[in-house]
Amino acid sequence: MGRGPTKDHYQIMNENFVEGSLTCLSPAVIERRITTEFPLVLNIEPTNACNAKCYYCPNSDVVKNQGIGFLDINEYKGIIDQVKSHKLIMLNFHKDGEPLLHKKLPDMVEYAKEKDAAEVIHLNTNGILINTNIGRGIIEREIDDITVSVDAANENTYQQLKGIDGFDKLEESIEKIINYRDKINSNTKIRVKIMEFDAIGQDEIDFFIEKWSGIADEVQVTGIHNWSGAFKSIEVTDEQSINERYPCALLWYMLAINSNGKVSTCNVDWDYSGVVGDIHNQSIKEIWNCVSIKNIRRAQLNEKWDCPQVCRECVVWVSVGDMKEYLETRVEFL
Repeated sequence: MGRGPTKDHYQIMNENFVEGSLTCLSPAVIERRITTEFPLVLNIEPTNACNAKCYYCPNSDVVKNQGIGFLDINEYKGIIDQVKSHKLIMLNFHKDGEPLLHKKLPDMVEYAKEKDAAEVIHLNTNGILINTNIGRGIIEREIDDITVSVDAANENTYQQLKGIDGFDKLEESIEKIINYRDKINSNTKIRVKIMEFDAIGQDEIDFFIEKWSGIADEVQVTGIHNWSGAFKSIEVTDEQSINERYPCALLWYMLAINSNGKVSTCNVDWDYSGVVGDIHNQSIKEIWNCVSIKNIRRAQLNEKWDCPQVCRECVVWVSVGDMKEYLETRVEFL
């Protein structure tokens, strides 16, 4: 999710975001475009189910606490219908689960395209189902951007990180879907990703970059975070601020809609401590301006970092930079 420790790996993936990130908008874009009418970035989770067992992911705890959910297609359309003239900078189809497990995902992409809901429609996938009818379907519907979290360059590392077999098949599937994309002249950008942390050696990262350069459209190297302290054994390599903490600007431009309809402040909110609303009884605009989210924004400006709990040890806020003075001037958000 975040930028890693090696700045040489940073690259501009979208002009509206800081280098090395599709999560953190640039300060200039934030200042120019945030509004209380609607968020700029919306994360919609098709499902929280997953077909991998990554040891650094809290998915199993999410499912244990929330149950497995699949977002109803009509509820989804109701969300997209609310965008109207407030075109998103980015619509993300992911949060805690694997989006390609939702059989209606191609229809979701198609509907968002028909409604011109976002400048970029993006998802992050583990890639296991990328060369299936669902994976081909989202490319046929011209999803704009796909990040495949391969996270390994050999079978051994893949098994250790993902808790499953199938590395060779995954690589084959990615190459086949890229060829299919080219065959049908789709404009979908496909990048592959690996993380820079102690479970993956530098030689493996170098090999990964060399292998996929010229095959995938982009090769991304990120850090790793520990889901705000949920995994104490993981040494965080996402970009960090050593001497200071400042408010998380994501609270002024992003929401995340979980597959059960509950709405979180952002896609890091795995424990639902950052839930601020529910699409079943509130509009997106109402949630975006509700007392709960305003209280969280004020808490950030007042340096109360544990409101909500998921913010306490988070590091995702770092890459945007310190915008406290500016955010304090936008009193309509408070």
